[in-house]
Amino acid sequence: MITTPRLSRLLAFTVFVSLAAHLHAAVGDTRVANWKDDRTAVFMLMFDDSWPSHFQVAVPELEKRDLIATFYICPDKGEFKTQAGSWDKVAKSKMVFANHTMTHQGVKDMANAEYEIGGCTHAIHKLQPGKENRLISFGMPGVGPGKWNITGPQLKALLEKHNLISRPTFDGHGAVYHQKTLEEMTALAEKGIAKKDVEYLVVHGVERITPNWGYQDMWPLKQSIFFPLLDYLKDKQDKRELWVTDHISCHQYKTERETATVKTLKVLANGIQLELKSSADPKLYDLPLTLVTEVPANWRTCNISQGGATPVTATAVNGKLTFDALPNGPPISIWPAQ
Repeated sequence: MITTPRLSRLLAFTVFVSLAAHLHAAVGDTRVANWKDDRTAVFMLMFDDSWPSHFQVAVPELEKRDLIATFYICPDKGEFKTQAGSWDKVAKSKMVFANHTMTHQGVKDMANAEYEIGGCTHAIHKLQPGKENRLISFGMPGVGPGKWNITGPQLKALLEKHNLISRPTFDGHGAVYHQKTLEEMTALAEKGIAKKDVEYLVVHGVERITPNWGYQDMWPLKQSIFFPLLDYLKDKQDKRELWVTDHISCHQYKTERETATVKTLKVLANGIQLELKSSADPKLYDLPLTLVTEVPANWRTCNISQGGATPVTATAVNGKLTFDALPNGPPISIWPAQ
């Protein structure tokens, strides 16, 4: 048992060590933030199966709050084909499409798996043009016994061929199926914040009130839960406690960060120069990382440029400047704004 005097001395020593560490931070010292914008944790919303309520309810409500989610689409499934025009509009938004196979019917053999998995990847590239050689999230569909007829190694080979990254498991994270209340869902996010790590929720249908089609999509999440959940996530994002993002952005950041090194090249009276490296494949892992750099106290506003690019401006807080930079790119230059 720690006595009161001993506890007081221990607390005083802890405070002293913390202050000493801060006081000895040198100008130019830089760390890679654990998550983008130096946020505490990550939360991902994932929507499965291309249900109409996604574009009718989920996307508009996400956009109102400037939130991003991943939509696991099935381009040859009836609900997608009959509403193709609406999905085209979603494709042009900030939402990110991911691979849930073409039909959600399983795979018969490797040839059929190439159609189901490879075909869905090609459809996503067509719907959301961009870099051809890019990572896409993969969510294995839940199918009945005997409906998935390729081996684990065969699936792994297909995922590698098409630059697909498996998402976290559905177990324990399904809205309505596992997580039934708002309190349970926000507790997932709070768990992520406590761990400074990643949490997520997998949603199928969302309650559709208007238009009234006379039926609901699979496992519809009630609006009375969904809307407050989005409000909660928006608030946590505004407070920098959460980075609400898509699966691939989270995966890229984590992979790059885990192999990143940052080196201070120069510290001058009028500037700092840094070098950021990562051993992740730059062809696939090209997401900027967030850096936090110690700058002189009188550098309240700073310019940042990487390799001669147009400078961006950021404000230092308590002598710390937070900004994004691309790993394996040219040196990063920081200097005080006039």
